[in-house]
Amino acid sequence: MRIKKILIILTCCIFTTGCWDKVEIDRRTFVSTIGIDAGEEISKEKELKKLSPNEPFSESNVKRLNVTYGFPDISDFGPQKGGIAQEKTINVDAYSMEDAFIKATGKNSRNISFGHSKLLIMSNDFFGYPEAVKEVLDYLQREPSLDRNALVVIAEGKVEDYMKYKPDTEKNIQEYIHGLIENSDRNASIIPTDLNEFLTNLDENGNAILPYLTIDKHKNEIKLSGTGVIKDYTFKGILSPTETADIKILRGKLKGGKKVIYKEGHPIDFQIDGIKRKITMDNKDDKLIFNINVNMEGQIKEYYLGKQLLSTKIISEIEENFNESLKDEMEKVVKIIQSKYSTDLIGLREYVQKYDPSVWNIVKKDWDETYKNAVINVYVNTHIRRIGAIK
Repeated sequence: MRIKKILIILTCCIFTTGCWDKVEIDRRTFVSTIGIDAGEEISKEKELKKLSPNEPFSESNVKRLNVTYGFPDISDFGPQKGGIAQEKTINVDAYSMEDAFIKATGKNSRNISFGHSKLLIMSNDFFGYPEAVKEVLDYLQREPSLDRNALVVIAEGKVEDYMKYKPDTEKNIQEYIHGLIENSDRNASIIPTDLNEFLTNLDENGNAILPYLTIDKHKNEIKLSGTGVIKDYTFKGILSPTETADIKILRGKLKGGKKVIYKEGHPIDFQIDGIKRKITMDNKDDKLIFNINVNMEGQIKEYYLGKQLLSTKIISEIEENFNESLKDEMEKVVKIIQSKYSTDLIGLREYVQKYDPSVWNIVKKDWDETYKNAVINVYVNTHIRRIGAIK
């Protein structure tokens, strides 16, 4: 009897599933990259606020946003063709993201689909208009077809220029940038952020960090260079690759990378193979004191010919050099994000919420000021496990 029921259910599944929207795959445009620039009329926000809800607006064509959709040319696919297709773009001016989508459909003979979107690029200029940013974020949250695992980056200058870039190693910009970010396990200067994390962070406190994209038109080169800081939906500045790596360590998210010190005029490269981070907190005189303990282990990758690191004393000395150097380096970064950006990029807010809710109930109403005035100490303990193959 049980087997019959299972067979009936399976039979029903076979006859009730299929292509519900009746659109053939070759009649679709699969958007892989979405680029958002500030439109040439985005500064008209004050004028738009004067409009009454009863006034007709449907015929107005206010260019608040400039949106570019990148998609692979499916004509490149076929039985005798392989690899990745060349990317094409559709660029539109619009007053909203939904308006941009409608206008893009008017420029394309196929149905536009966001189900395969892998990359969202927004310009730093766009983040100069927080009201427009909130509107776009609301659209991104409401649009169910967008892949929440899509990576998000912020770009210097016009996003349209990046979308038209033809990398040497890939056929489209989405694959190229995706590859750069996926190398973050080996490149400590990149902190990947997907759409879900980006929307969650901004929804909680209006703050977020994104990989920062730059383009060198003279060298025809695009690269990820540090991290863009967003506070209160506004672009505030850039953390350098070194500062980004330090933030990654302080967050306990670093999986690999390297640090360097100079000894006797020669660089000593230390490859980090593992990190453990622990936070403790005290509350004295209405001021929070955080102690961040970082334990890292790895191996020496380079010193200079003739110097053998076989002595325990020398290795201990180098470990202590790294401890002092990295402590000083990371405490400087902490002061920058505290005083310059007033943005908690380390996860201290989450720590207080989770491990000391009684304190959190007191400081949550004025967390920004509490964080800005907190004492944050960093302690580093380096372990050199290997020194390489030396004869």
